[in-house]
Amino acid sequence: MAAYGGCDPASGFWMHLEFYALAERKSGFLNRIHEDLYNNKESILRRRVIPIIQAIIVFIIGFSVLYSGDNVGLSDNGDFRRVLLTNNIEYADDTDHYYLFKQDYVMDLGDADGMFSAMIAAWQQNEEEDIYSSPHFLIIKLSKELNVIANAINGRPLSDYNIVYMAILYLFMLSVAAWVIFTFFADARIRIQMAVFILFIFIFCDAGYLLYFNSFYGEPLQYTALMMLIAFGMLIYKRPSLPKAFGFFVSLYFFAGAKLANVPYSLVLALFAVLIMIMRKDKLFKAGVLAAAAVCIIGIVGLYNSIPDWMNRDTTYQAVFFGMLKESDDPAADLRELGVNEEYAVLANTHAYMDEDEYPIDINSDEFEHGFFDIVSKVDIAAFYLRHPVRLIKELNVAIENSAYIRPPSLGNSTDVPMEITDKFSGWSKLRVALRFLYEPWVVFAAFIVITLYMLFMNIFYIHNHKIESPQRKYMICALDILILGLWINLLLPIMSNGEADIAKHMFLFTNCIDILFFVCLIGIVSASIRKIILITVSMSAFTGLFYIHLPNRRMEFGRINGEPIVWEIVESYNDGSMLLMTEDCIGYMPFDNDSNEWETSDLRRWLNGGFLEEFTTQERARIMETTNEIILTYDERENAVAGDHSHYWNYTRSLVADLSKTAYHNYLKDMVYIPTLDMLENINVPDNYWILCPYTSNGYMERFMNDDGFILHTDVKNEKGVRAVIRYME
Repeated sequence: MAAYGGCDPASGFWMHLEFYALAERKSGFLNRIHEDLYNNKESILRRRVIPIIQAIIVFIIGFSVLYSGDNVGLSDNGDFRRVLLTNNIEYADDTDHYYLFKQDYVMDLGDADGMFSAMIAAWQQNEEEDIYSSPHFLIIKLSKELNVIANAINGRPLSDYNIVYMAILYLFMLSVAAWVIFTFFADARIRIQMAVFILFIFIFCDAGYLLYFNSFYGEPLQYTALMMLIAFGMLIYKRPSLPKAFGFFVSLYFFAGAKLANVPYSLVLALFAVLIMIMRKDKLFKAGVLAAAAVCIIGIVGLYNSIPDWMNRDTTYQAVFFGMLKESDDPAADLRELGVNEEYAVLANTHAYMDEDEYPIDINSDEFEHGFFDIVSKVDIAAFYLRHPVRLIKELNVAIENSAYIRPPSLGNSTDVPMEITDKFSGWSKLRVALRFLYEPWVVFAAFIVITLYMLFMNIFYIHNHKIESPQRKYMICALDILILGLWINLLLPIMSNGEADIAKHMFLFTNCIDILFFVCLIGIVSASIRKIILITVSMSAFTGLFYIHLPNRRMEFGRINGEPIVWEIVESYNDGSMLLMTEDCIGYMPFDNDSNEWETSDLRRWLNGGFLEEFTTQERARIMETTNEIILTYDERENAVAGDHSHYWNYTRSLVADLSKTAYHNYLKDMVYIPTLDMLENINVPDNYWILCPYTSNGYMERFMNDDGFILHTDVKNEKGVRAVIRYME
C-alpha cells in the first residue's frame, strides 16, 4: 500500500504512465466516435439528402418546362379520340386541336351533384366504346380525381378537366425514378455524381420528352414506366428484396400497357427478369420472383388479347401496303408470296386512314376481309422480311432516319400558333439532331452489330465461367442484354407492325433507348481519366464533323437586290447550256401568303415574279427561262389535279420527302422565279429556314419549309420564313 500510495518513485511513475495510456485510449476512442459520426452525417447527406434535393430539382425543372411562360404540350394527331371517348372526356374547345396544344377539357360526370358523387363518376369508364385494356387509363382516372378535388376546393365547375394534373403525376413518377438513380450513384466519385445529375437533367428532362406529359398519348407512361424499370433494377442490384422485385414487375406491366406495341418486348423482358432470382439464395425470394413474373406475364398476355380487332386490322394493312409494298418493284408478286390475291396490288402505297373515295377498291368489304385480313398476320410479314433482308434493311433505314427528333415535328406544341416548335429547354433535342451519327443508318447498324457481338462474347464467357462470377455481375450482364435486345426489337417492330405510317412517332421508344445507351456511354467516359475524356471528346467531335463536310456548289453573281449583287449556287447544268440556279442565301424573310398554301395565288409567288425582278436589267431578265413545275395540291384541291390519286404523304427527312410525290395530286404551273422543289432538297445546303414548293396537304393553310437542321417541317403560311429564289438561267 505504501508503494502504491506514492512512497516508491518508480511505482508512482508507472502508475502515472498507465493512467496516461488509459486516457489516450479513451481519447482515441472518442475521436473515432466523433469521426464516425462525422462520416455518418456526410454519408447520410450524400446518400439520402442530396438525391432527394436533386429529384425535387427534376420535378421543378419539368414543371417549369411545361408551365413557365407560355404553357406547352402536344397537339392531337387523331390518337386522342379513342382515349377521350373511353374516359368520358371531351374538348372544351376543339378548334384546330390537330395543330394546337389544348390544356382544358370537360369531363362527363353524369348527374353528379357533389364532390364525392363526382369522384365516383370520374372513375367510370365508357363501356360502349370498342376499347382495350390499358394501365394508361388508370393515370387518366387519377388525374380526373385530382381535377374534381381541385375544382371543389377552388369553386370551379366539377366537370372541368385541366391536363396539368396528369402532367404532375408523370413528373412525380419521373422524379421518383430520378431519386433512385441519383441514390444509386451516391457512393461514386463526386465527378460521376455530378455528371449523372447534369446529364439526367439535360437529356431526360428535355422538352422533347416532357411535352408528351401534356398529352393523352401513351408515350409519357411508357417513358416514366421505363425509367421506373431502370430505377427498380438498380435497387435490386444493390439490395434485392421481394418488394423491389414486385415494383419492377408492376412497372413492367405499366410499360407494356402504355402502348400495346410494347407487348412483345415486355414479354421478353419479363422472361429475362426471372433471373432476378439469382440475386438471393433463399427459397422465399426465388418463389416470390417467380410468382410476380408469372402474374406479370399473364397480365401482359391479357393486354395483348384486349387489342381491338380494328387496331390490329389497321396496323396489318399499313405494314403491308404502306410498308412492305411501298414503292415495291412488283407488288403483285409480293402479295402472291403472302398468299393474297394479286389484284390487291393497286392498294400499294395507301394507308388505313384515307378517305373511302381514295381507295381503288373497297377495303371494308367482306371480300377484302376474307381475301386479306383472314390470311395475313404480323408473323407472315416478319417471315417475308426475313426472306428479303435487303428490303428489310431499306425499311430499317427509313425508321432510323425518322428517329432524329425525340418528338415528331408534326405535332404542334403552342396554344396559339399552329405547328410552332418550342425552344424551352430543348438543348438535347437540338444537340442529338446535330450529332448526326445517332440517326445515321450505317453508323447505327455498325454500332449495333459491334455491341451485339461484344455482348454475345461476354455471355459466352460468363456462362463458361459461371462458377466464379458473382450474382451482381451476371445481373448486370443480363441488364445489358435486355437493353441491346430492346434496341433491336424497337427498331424492327415499328416497321413490321405498322409500316412507314406515322413512323416518326412510333420510333419514340427506340430513340429513348438510344439516349439511355448514350447516357451510359457518357457516364463511362466521365469515369475515365482526364486525358481519355479529352481524347474521346475530340474524336467524337471530329467524327460528327465528317457529316458536315460537303463539296460546295459553284457560284456566280447575277442580278441585284437592294442595290447589292445576288450570289447564286449552280445546282445543276443542262445539255442545252442552261443552269439551275438558287440564291446562296435567303434574299428576305416573309410570309408565304396571308391565308392559303396555294402556290398559284400566293403573295410569295407574286413578289418573286414581280418585285424581286425590278432591279434586274432587261438583258438579265432575258436570260431567265420560263420553267414548268409540278405543283402538289392539297386534298381539298384534288379536283383541280391533272394527275395523281392520293395526297402527298408527309415525311420530314430530305432523303424521303419526295417519296410518292409523282403520284400525288398535282398540276403544272410556269414561272420565271420560284422556290426550291422537292427533288432539289436532298442535295442543297441548309444555311437557314426557308420555304419550299410543297404544301402540307392535309389543310389549306400550312406550307412546308426547310429547317436549319436539315429536316423539312411545316408551319402556318402567315409565319415568316426565309426565301431562296430559284431560276433556270441561259448563258
